Amino acid sequence: MSIRRLLGFALIFLAISMFIEQMWWVGGICFLIGIGMTAKSPIDRKWRKKKHIW
Repeated sequence: MSIRRLLGFALIFLAISMFIEQMWWVGGICFLIGIGMTAKSPIDRKWRKKKHIW
C-alpha cells in the first residue's frame, strides 16, 4: 500500500469526523481529496508514461 493511498484513507476518516462535528464544507473537501487519492486515476498513469518518455 502506497503512502498516497494511506493518506487518502486518512482524509476520508477526517472527513467523516468533520461531518460529525457539523463542518460540512470541510468534510466535503476532505472526502473528495481522499477519494481522489485512493482511486487510481487513468490521468495519473498517462502522466507517468509521458514522464518516462522524456
